[in-house]
Amino acid sequence: MTAPAIVDLPARAHREAAALVAGQPLFERYGATAEVLERSWRAGVEAGDRLKAAIVDGRVVGVAWLVPKGAFARSPYLRLLAVATTAAGRGVGTALLAACEAWAFERADDLFLLVNAHNEGARSFYERRGFVAIGQVHGYVLPELDETIMRKRRPSSTDRAAEATGTCRPPPRGSRR
Repeated sequence: MTAPAIVDLPARAHREAAALVAGQPLFERYGATAEVLERSWRAGVEAGDRLKAAIVDGRVVGVAWLVPKGAFARSPYLRLLAVATTAAGRGVGTALLAACEAWAFERADDLFLLVNAHNEGARSFYERRGFVAIGQVHGYVLPELDETIMRKRRPSSTDRAAEATGTCRPPPRGSRR
């Protein structure tokens, strides 16, 4: 598979992207039908939300939904990140997340998201990319499900320089690394 192109999701591709998300069992559990997603995306875009798509060979293989001030009316919130099962494990989620982070950190110091507390694969994915679990919300989205709140802070210039040169900084005082 070729590397995905990350673009703003064009309105004409909302249906294709919504079908990709709605067809996955995790999102079905949240009631995310294609129709609900399309309607929500349309309203979100009108309110200033951003939709990103990963495109490979002209097809949508991943989608992300960012709400500019969706976390505490202050910080960007990654409301959804989904990858087609056929593209899982091929860097699509990583590329989408990197584009979301770039967009978010141009505007704010933090990016937040919720992840189902029992979805260890997703939580691990975000942790490997620098997100930290900062709390749990019980029964927030659905009464029977718990969500983990995750946060990533904008990397400092020192962090970016260390990453570019391959050097490492010691973890901050009090961290559990």
